[in-house]
Amino acid sequence: MPALLFIANLFGISVARLLVYTGIIVALFVGALAIRQHYINKGYHSAIEAVKKQDAKAVAAANKVEEKTAVCTETSGYWDVISQSCKLEDVE
Repeated sequence: MPALLFIANLFGISVARLLVYTGIIVALFVGALAIRQHYINKGYHSAIEAVKKQDAKAVAAANKVEEKTAVCTETSGYWDVISQSCKLEDVE
């Protein structure tokens, strides 16, 4: 309590007013931290959603190529990775 009395006397205010001011400052600080955390979370979730969309597109593209290679293999061919096309083998 002597520290509170010293600080209050230093500012020339009562201890009760010092406690009220301290409470207001703490509330503002906690509010600012809550708002900051909200925007951090919002950005994080936005980035995660963008990555999920990109991953879904990549999986769809991979499945499409996999289907093409399966058809190519069934028709006695092989898939040329460089040209991204089916090369048919001569069947004897």
